[in-house]
Amino acid sequence: RGTAASAMPEAAGVNGQSNGQSRGRSRSPTMAGAPLPKGQAVQFFHAANAGDRKAHLLRPKGWPGNGPLILKSHGWLDGTLKEAFDPSAVVPTKQATWAHVQPSGDLAFESREGRKIGAEARRAQHIRTPSFQPPLLSLVFVRWGGKYSEWMDEQEANDGDWGKYGSPPSDEYMAALVEHGVLVHPQLMDDEGWKYNVEIYNLFVRSSADTWAICDRAELLATKLRGKKKTIFWMLWPAEWQDTGDPDFACYVERQAMFMAMRSCEAQGLSSGFPHPADLFELITSKSWMATLSLHPGARLPAAVLVSKDSVVKSPEEAAKDAMNGLEHIRKLNPFPRQPGDPPAPSEVNKDGIKRGVVKLGWSWENRFVSVFVGEKQLQQRLKAMLSQPGLMASYCIVQEWVDFDFEMRLFFLPPPAWLPGTLEPVRIECNAWGERSDEGGSSADETLGQSHGSFSKLSEEQCLKRWAGDKEAWVDAKAQAVETSQLLVAWLLSANARPVPMIRLDFMLKRLGPGKARVAFGEYCEMGACCIGWKEGPPTIWKAALDAALR
Repeated sequence: RGTAASAMPEAAGVNGQSNGQSRGRSRSPTMAGAPLPKGQAVQFFHAANAGDRKAHLLRPKGWPGNGPLILKSHGWLDGTLKEAFDPSAVVPTKQATWAHVQPSGDLAFESREGRKIGAEARRAQHIRTPSFQPPLLSLVFVRWGGKYSEWMDEQEANDGDWGKYGSPPSDEYMAALVEHGVLVHPQLMDDEGWKYNVEIYNLFVRSSADTWAICDRAELLATKLRGKKKTIFWMLWPAEWQDTGDPDFACYVERQAMFMAMRSCEAQGLSSGFPHPADLFELITSKSWMATLSLHPGARLPAAVLVSKDSVVKSPEEAAKDAMNGLEHIRKLNPFPRQPGDPPAPSEVNKDGIKRGVVKLGWSWENRFVSVFVGEKQLQQRLKAMLSQPGLMASYCIVQEWVDFDFEMRLFFLPPPAWLPGTLEPVRIECNAWGERSDEGGSSADETLGQSHGSFSKLSEEQCLKRWAGDKEAWVDAKAQAVETSQLLVAWLLSANARPVPMIRLDFMLKRLGPGKARVAFGEYCEMGACCIGWKEGPPTIWKAALDAALR
């Protein structure tokens, strides 16, 4: 796919600047009419790709030089015409016909590494009469500014990759979000005659310490944003690990630092527009709901308990025994939904009592830090191995009973601001299968924690039906159960934050029980920005939903 800079369809401007023109769009300058003389005061729309190390970015006045660095990549800036300009002669595809603008002398440009750059004259496609009109939206990307890793942008194409836009923390993803999301949003591109009515800042952090420092600068940050609406897109991943400095862990920050930074900004009226507000984002990614919600009969969850680290440190034997007893207690209080004649639910192996299950960590993705256990003795080993990893800061892990399933169905929802109970429909359904796990029953699982133990493959509806002997009725039954269960699951999120989520992905495990009949078990909530699997246009659809919510 190439680097984030080369992936931008905008032609490169002078000094590493993007010109604000996107493929397939042709706009006249905002300032139209009679020719303008040299020296005329104007404002020009500055647009730079913050992922480009050479891009000219603007440091706001009064921002400290140490710690997290905030730089403006998009917005209207003051300047004067370097030469006479005739708006009627502009050809959008020819930079030489654009206005030649000298930025105001008080503008301090620099690179994302903090290197000072002169305010040289440049060509600007979009200019306007100077105005103090605040933009409709101030958008801040909190993004990685430390050691960069190739994995963030360059991936081998396979069934488990992130697709053409990359993953949310990557420069590539954010460049696409700006171009295919922000700069094509109808409200932002023409708000009652105000064109390009947005400013974009980029808050670069290099470590968890930088992220913590945002807490002390949240009030200052709020004063720098002029928009009528203000939102922050948090393009980092919270983790339960101490910082290592290893580029392979770029964009991961300690979850305590991230969520405290989010809450500090929210306390200043800066909404978290991506992926979710702090409390909800923390709840979803913690996976603690796997246990607390497993007592709800409508959630179709396998039984699960949380096991604290201190209990494992004191006695792995007692911790494992308590976990097994807890699973049995929950399953007896809330038997998994099952019709007469159905096979044991949710697994055959546990029909006479909990024997098999999994141990997993919160704040982990892609089937990593998940270990299978069979029996109480092996559970002791798994608990000890999971919670004694060097650098791990987790205070608990999740122990969950086993679920038999054939493949997964992932439902993408874009809930409207208000919806009637029971009326939500997924905008997209994707399916996938996992290969046989490589850690079945062996002690080697303790040595390969953090690795995905099963291959991942996308499945079309046709491939799903082939696995189910062409049983279309079972497929329809499974989809109906998943959609019905989703009504409760999406509504349950309102208990954590009364404002509906703009987007959520719900993953279900599906098992065919017989002709025309299927069983569905809920697997996981996945936050906005989660992988869209085979939904190629999923990211731009989700970006618009996030921006729509930020503009309400």
